[in-house]
This record gives sequence, structure tokens and C-alpha cells, in this order.
Amino acid sequence: MDSLDKKLGNLSLSYHSEVSKPIVFDDNGGVEVVKAGTLAALVDHLTRHDKLDASFNRTFLTTYKYFISTNELIRLLIDRFDGMSPDLNPTQTPEWSNQIKLLVRLRVINIFKQWLESFWGDSSRCDVTTNQDLLEIKAFVYRINDASEAAAARQLLSIVQCRLEGVVNIKTIQHSLSSAPKPILPKNLNKLQFLKIDFKEIARQLTIMESSMFAKIQRSELLNKSWQKKDTSGGPGPAPHIRASIRYSNQVSNWVVALIIAESELKKRTQVIGHLINVASACHDLQNYSTVISILSGLESAPIYRLGRTWAMVTERSCNTLSPLQAMISSTQNYHAYRETIRAAVPPCIPFLGLCHFATIFFIGSTNTISGLFLKDLTFIEDGNPGLTSDGLINVQKYTMLASTIQDVQRFKEAPYCLQPVPELQEYLATKLQSALELHELWPRSCELEPRGRGDESRLRDRYTATGGNTTSMVVACMVMDQ
Repeated sequence: MDSLDKKLGNLSLSYHSEVSKPIVFDDNGGVEVVKAGTLAALVDHLTRHDKLDASFNRTFLTTYKYFISTNELIRLLIDRFDGMSPDLNPTQTPEWSNQIKLLVRLRVINIFKQWLESFWGDSSRCDVTTNQDLLEIKAFVYRINDASEAAAARQLLSIVQCRLEGVVNIKTIQHSLSSAPKPILPKNLNKLQFLKIDFKEIARQLTIMESSMFAKIQRSELLNKSWQKKDTSGGPGPAPHIRASIRYSNQVSNWVVALIIAESELKKRTQVIGHLINVASACHDLQNYSTVISILSGLESAPIYRLGRTWAMVTERSCNTLSPLQAMISSTQNYHAYRETIRAAVPPCIPFLGLCHFATIFFIGSTNTISGLFLKDLTFIEDGNPGLTSDGLINVQKYTMLASTIQDVQRFKEAPYCLQPVPELQEYLATKLQSALELHELWPRSCELEPRGRGDESRLRDRYTATGGNTTSMVVACMVMDQ
């Protein structure tokens, strides 16, 4: 047995020295990491019989569309299953056929399974081309007749069939609402008022609503800066779920402003601000950082920031609750505090995905704009690294960085929120969010509530700072949408 293992090991070394010449490795603490390679060499590495490089596989299956089409990859994998590398010298052919080929064929089947199960994309938008690709894989599975591969082939066929039927989540996450906290309901669900709804329940329902949108974001939407591209087909456009998430964040910010501006009485405005701060704090406890940032954006937008007399009446307790939330999104050291918060988060979690193209107008004083760091990081990786090395090889290092950032986003969806929906509250919140005016439309009302006078502006800002606000102006990132 030892001699057979040694023989296979020598054959493996010989095989990879012949086949994998056009692949470059880097040493990462004693671990070989793929740095660059030709397409053929990368596909060979993806399906090696003697080594499972799980990290490389995730990178490749996440980012392959940068350098090859889906149909081309299907055909390369089928060719890999059917034959052998043309670089394999004739003396190795018998041992390849008897010892290694079966392992390679099983690896190809498993790559197909992993690809279809976890990296295929949005199966709910299955078009003609996608169907043809799936049918080609199905035809490939049907001709697998080796008994040693039958079980794996049956599993693959089942996954293909699910995709053809439009099943979105093949790996379903089962959870029970029996352990969900009991909703805190107001006395009258038919006549809802913001201040009479418990802040924790508002945070829960906002989190349910936003997590539903966040869960729909596909890996493909995070590639090629698709969220920045305009739609030319008349359909939903590129990155529809990222765009929906950004639109929702802006609606939350506008709603916060509208709630405060709607109150003519100074005392009522301060109560609304206090209630919103409590909602933001409860969202923070739920790791719904997207809504936290959206609420802070509304509180620190120009129409609200300038209300010095209002902020002077906000309680010290509310200011103390607000302070750590502001500290979390501080721009210091490239948003170090927020990055650390996200890095330490255990799913479920909702990161902020906004991307700043232009700041909201009318800000008083200097502003620091927080954009969605994931999209910002993806943009920097895309723009700052070439797709090919100087030798013309595929730059795997670039795609490893992209895949790692995308995986950071995806991991937050690995566990669902265990919260109980309250349809009446969600309908109330959705209606208010969708009907909220844009910030520039609310500016005149802000000036009407607290008119500007000569010298008032600096004096009011001093009062605001003295109450413990001490804010760094921050806006929810806006995005140029197709109009």
C-alpha cells in the first residue's frame, strides 16, 4: 500500500509539473496560494485529484465571469471530465487512466455541485441562455454511467433540476419563530402613531424589512461595479437588489427628517428625536447597522442639524445613547471603528451598503460622508488592480481580494433573524417610508420652524454641541439611479 501511495504521489508531482507550468504560486506562511495562471491551468487546479484548495475554489467560482463565460466554463469542465491534459506525456497515460482519472472525474462532478448549489446566481431570473447552460449540464450528467460516480451524479442531477425549476435557495435555512421575542404591540393597531409604538418593536420590524431585501442580494450584483451601471434593456437593471437596498436607506433617512419636521411644537420634536435615537440603539443591538446609519443620517442632515433650539432640549440621556452610535461611524482611520464592528459581527447582521456619488445639499459646516464600505472596497479593488499580469496571466490575486470582500457580505446572510413580523406595523412603516419627501423639499419647513437670523447659526450650533450632540456630520450615501 505504501509503495502504491508513493507511486501515485510521484505521478502527481510529475503530472502537475507538466500540466501546471503556466500557474504561479505564492507562499503564504508555508501554504501555497495561487497568484496567477492561464485559464487552462486554473481549471486544472480547480479539479486537482490530489489537493482540495477550498479557498481558490471559492475565489474562482465567485469571479470566473471576469475572464470566461458560463458556457465556456461548462465545456472546459466537461472536457476535463472526459479526457486528459494534452501536456501529459505518453508514459504517464496508463497510470493516469487507472489511478487518477476517476478522482478527477469525481472532482469535476463536485465542482459542478458546489457551483450550482452556492455560486450559480439568481435562479429566479432564469433566462433562455441560463436554461440552455443548465440543460447542457443535465445532458452531461445523463451520460455518466460509471457505477463509482453514480451517487454523485444523482445528487448533481437533483440540483440541476432545482435550478431549472427556479428554486432560489437550494440550501434552505430552517428556523422557528417559537423562540422569537413576543412583539410589543400598541393598544390600537388600527390607528398607529410613531411615539406610541415601542422603539424596540419599530427596530425589529425595520430589521425584518431590511433583512428581507439584504437576503436577496446575489454575488453577481457585487461584481464589475454593476450597481453603478445604467440599465439599457428596460428591465429591472443591473444589481436590482443592491439598488433597492440603497433606495430603502435613503427612504429611512428622509422619513426620519419628515417625522421631526412634521412637529410644530418644540417639545414634540425633541420627543421624536429621542424616540428615533432609541430606535437606532435597538437596531444597533440587533446588528442592523444599515438602519442605524440611515437614522443617524436623517438626524444629522441639514434640515435637522440646524434646529439648534430643538437640539438644546434633547435630554442628556438621549445624547448619551447617541454618542456611541456616532463614534461607531466615525471616519477616523478609514472608519476603523465601523470596520472592527462589522468584522466582529456574528450573523445575522445587516451592513450598510450605500455608495456615495454626491452628498446631500445644504449641510452646515464641514461634512464627513460615510459610504458603504463594502462597495467602496470593491470599487478600489476593481480600479486599482489589473485583470492580467505583465506576463498575460489571469491575476488571481485581484480576484481573491474581490471574492474575500464578497464573502464578507454573504456571510451575514448565513443565519436568519428570529423575529416575528407584525403586518400592521410593517404596512404602517412601509407607507411612511415611501411617502417621505426628499430632504431638499423639507428644508423650507425647517427654516419655518426655526427661522435663521443674523448670528443665530453659530450660536445655535454652540448650544447643540453643548448638549452632548457633538456630531460629525454624516449623510446616507446617495446613488445616481436611472431616471
